[in-house]
Amino acid sequence: MTDKAKTKTILSLICNCVFFFVTTGVFISYFFVKSRVIENGWQSLRFFTTDSNLLTAVAAALVAVCDIQKLRGKRTDIAKPFMLLKFMGVISLLLTFCTVMCLLVPVYGAAMQLTGTAFHMHVTAPVLSFVSFVFLEADRKISLAQSFLGLVPMALYGTVYFLQVLVFENWMDFYVFNQGGRWYITVPVIFTATCLMCLLVRLLRNKMTERAHR
Repeated sequence: MTDKAKTKTILSLICNCVFFFVTTGVFISYFFVKSRVIENGWQSLRFFTTDSNLLTAVAAALVAVCDIQKLRGKRTDIAKPFMLLKFMGVISLLLTFCTVMCLLVPVYGAAMQLTGTAFHMHVTAPVLSFVSFVFLEADRKISLAQSFLGLVPMALYGTVYFLQVLVFENWMDFYVFNQGGRWYITVPVIFTATCLMCLLVRLLRNKMTERAHR
């Protein structure tokens, strides 16, 4: 391992450990501190923000294990399943970031969406996971087919969300996706935006991988 590769691996390890422990700590705090929108920890799981952060936290822990193995000379890259899981988490968090900035901040205000633990879940986590995945962990390319795995978390959550909001009416429309009955607009917009994120992250990751292998 070259000095440059070792430095990147150490930084990746730090980023993934910080992500895992901070996100886990925030989630645990939901069981002890009530907020305006979360009365208990389990209720927080109805929010895509929580789900996407926990998904990425699991992936970060697995990638961190690979980083340690790389530093010990036991492997040369991050395991493919762990890399793809991290990719899905990164796309989910980018979608969270864009939703917050474009929809939730204008509706609910920055004070609710960008302060306290929400700042980590909505801003720090997406930025940290994106930077580490694209610039520090780029040791394997993502194929075009693999890139669309990034749609899976959004599709699964979106199905549950719209069933709960529109069909069963168990949840309020807290993401305002159906504001004015316009779900037929928001659904294709979100799908298209997520596809573009998948392709963009793939492009950047693959370019960084090519540079690393020169």
